[in-house]
Amino acid sequence: MIFFDVDTQRDFMVSTGALYVPEAETIQPRIGELLRIAGERGITTISSRCSHRVDDPEFEIFPPHCIEGSRGAERIFADLPELPRTVISADAPSDPDAVLEPAMHYLVEKRVFDLFSNAWLAELRRKGAFKDQKCVVFGVATDYCVRECALGLASAGAHVLLIEDAVRGVSAETTNRTIAEMRGAGVEFTTTEEIVGE
Repeated sequence: MIFFDVDTQRDFMVSTGALYVPEAETIQPRIGELLRIAGERGITTISSRCSHRVDDPEFEIFPPHCIEGSRGAERIFADLPELPRTVISADAPSDPDAVLEPAMHYLVEKRVFDLFSNAWLAELRRKGAFKDQKCVVFGVATDYCVRECALGLASAGAHVLLIEDAVRGVSAETTNRTIAEMRGAGVEFTTTEEIVGE
């Protein structure tokens, strides 16, 4: 099992954040619980982190957010999971020899929506690292970065489980459309309680 903790950063997760996702604070306790469990049980965790430069092209679409080194770019649970940690820069090259180690926390930086825009992680997906793996996805926003993560994993042959009480979207309309799209791609829906029990 691999946990995918998507963009749980202050600019998205707190009401004063630059690109606050509505009601994101309501899922924080469940995200904290999932990350604590990952540490206790040695579950490999991949946390995506938006890491923008001040002039990134994405700011033509969205207000500036998650600027490198800013408080808004910080993860809300910066110390979780309690596992050995490796930071993968947004500029990291693909590595044909890379593997996912068990009981590790990978902090994968990116400059656009898609987690797999990170060349290091994209190479792992291309090599089949997620095929037939149970991949548990949570975070924000359902209709943007969570969508890209879940669909990207599903297209790679992963068994994707979306924790529906640990995600929030930007708008009801796009979130509902995204959920239907995910179901059509074979993504399964679950809850924090079910995952913790498992």
